[in-house]
Amino acid sequence: MLRRCRIVLPVLMLLSTSSLLFWSQSAPHSFEALLHAMTLGAALLWSGGYAWTVRSRHHEKLSRIAMEDPLTAMLNRRALELHVDKLIARSKRVEKHFAVIFLDIDEFKRINDSYGHRIGDAVLVECASRFRQVVRDNDVIARMGGDEFIFVLDDIEEIHAVSTAAQRILEALERPVEAKGESINIHLSLGISLFPENGSSREELFHAADTAMYYIKEHGKNGYSYFNDAMNRENECNLDMDRSLREALKTGAFELYYQPKQTFDRGGVHEVEALIRWNRPGYGVVLPSEFIAHAERSGLIHELGAWVIESACRQIRLFADAGVSTVISINISASQLSHRNLQEDIERAVQKFGIRPQMLELEITEAALVKLTPSLTQRLHGLKAIGVRLAVDGFGSAYSSMGYMTRLPLDRIKIDRALINDILINPKNRELVSAMIALGHALNMSVVAEGIEASGLFEESKRLQADLVQGYFVSKPKRADALMAEFLEERAPCACSVKGADMLDLCPAHPVRAAQQVFKVAGEHIGFKVDARAAAVGVKEGFAHGDGNHGEAK
Repeated sequence: MLRRCRIVLPVLMLLSTSSLLFWSQSAPHSFEALLHAMTLGAALLWSGGYAWTVRSRHHEKLSRIAMEDPLTAMLNRRALELHVDKLIARSKRVEKHFAVIFLDIDEFKRINDSYGHRIGDAVLVECASRFRQVVRDNDVIARMGGDEFIFVLDDIEEIHAVSTAAQRILEALERPVEAKGESINIHLSLGISLFPENGSSREELFHAADTAMYYIKEHGKNGYSYFNDAMNRENECNLDMDRSLREALKTGAFELYYQPKQTFDRGGVHEVEALIRWNRPGYGVVLPSEFIAHAERSGLIHELGAWVIESACRQIRLFADAGVSTVISINISASQLSHRNLQEDIERAVQKFGIRPQMLELEITEAALVKLTPSLTQRLHGLKAIGVRLAVDGFGSAYSSMGYMTRLPLDRIKIDRALINDILINPKNRELVSAMIALGHALNMSVVAEGIEASGLFEESKRLQADLVQGYFVSKPKRADALMAEFLEERAPCACSVKGADMLDLCPAHPVRAAQQVFKVAGEHIGFKVDARAAAVGVKEGFAHGDGNHGEAK
């Protein structure tokens, strides 16, 4: 209003003077005419000034929108880039230092998937509010998009001040965030770059801070790290891993191996656990411990998990077509469990291959289940409703409340191998495992003892009344064809005692075992070893298709 008056009043005075001059030089006019002219002029000028003010305010609003994040009211990316460019130009002239801190909320996608985007937005707004409370007046915060924020700490005289600021930022989120009735624990990863030590341009500083932030994510999360050159090399390795994993998904370089879970009488058809392997060119067979963590960090775990689900269901179908009814269990990570498409992926695969959902078991780590939320509980009940079986993997490894066991629709617990391995040498550990088995049975769950690597562990697990055992003493993980051959071999005893090619005719009830003997004899006769089991599978396929052409298996 004050600014409007400063503009309008001088003009109004000018108009009044002009009107008076006009009145004095014209033919006789009444005082009322003069007053009318002045009023009219004032109204015109006032309306013009008001329109100018409205346009000015509109322009200011558009400028603010262009530079402000609409959700948190912080600076946006464009505004921050302009600010950093000015700081660089100034700091080069006066030789001052400043710091850039990249911040990312750990597992924020899981929050969105578990609680929904409305709560996710509320979390971001509360985080922004807390960030404002822990920085200095001359520091700048911007939201770059999603759950990424950037802090620019100006006029840094010593590096200790940057570490103090980073620690204050972490401490700002020590208390859970309350968002629309949900109490959510938030953890942060911070990466720090310094001007001019880590770059002389905005792009270099941002890249360095971003690299340091991803480094802390991969080495424990919920902390901060300064950029150094070694991180660049590690970042290049991670980028190569990411590209290789994506290419492997396109080219079908992944394969499932199967490890049996066996009853103590060693009879009947066993359940199996599907274990993923990566046939990486130039590296050979790569175990999941070398790439699953990276797949989770990069988000590829969901696409990879969908492939595992479909492949396991396909194998259940193949086993069933061969007359073998086998439950296959697959491992589900915490991030997969929180993903909204998990149930849809399972239902689609089950329908595609026409299998009973009870033949598929999901093994979920105890660490994922102890962080129980209403949405997680609902998701597990939804999975149970479609018929799949649910198991707790690594039971006893989280050392936390077991209250989730009574609230979730679980079918089985797998006692962690670290506990099983000590039952022969640690009496307290043995009693703990015994109590866990009794607890599982009391809650109507079956119990698997995993990590059985020796006969003593096998016998002790039997005495403790576990239902199933799994480990290298029972069986190593095997390819599907080798496992199929074993299953078919166990279906009927072979009563033939005649060796040689005629065995295939004498033992039609058990062609696989017969074929193995034929190839064994043939190999001994001509002086080289033959993979009898693999060849036997080929013979079995020939029987199944009715071609009877055994010569192809030489």
